[in-house]
Amino acid sequence: MPFERTQQQTHTIAGEQILISYDRFTTRFSITSNQQILLSFLVLWPIKHQTVVIQQQTFKLTILWFILWKSQLLDDHGSVVVKELLPRRRKKSIVLLCYVLILSSIKLYLGLIPIVINNCSP
Repeated sequence: MPFERTQQQTHTIAGEQILISYDRFTTRFSITSNQQILLSFLVLWPIKHQTVVIQQQTFKLTILWFILWKSQLLDDHGSVVVKELLPRRRKKSIVLLCYVLILSSIKLYLGLIPIVINNCSP
């Protein structure tokens, strides 16, 4: 997977094409629809809730990015309109978490081997 500074995805919501983008360096999350741009900076806030109006319909944007990435769009009643706004970002966060867990478990295992060997020797 090549390095991408900006990740983008298009969705059709309320009969309108919208562009979702996320800049990894500036943590800028933006939604663009019909020349209207909603910007949100995620700098130190791992949980973000914001109200978005698209085609005179109100939606709730939810972003969680502390350990695993999750961004979804809900309607007024709380039902999910778009389950994941940036699926590639979600996939990369899951792969990174698995990588860290595997390396940590290997490190822990290699660190415990000398302790077990020293305790077993007479």
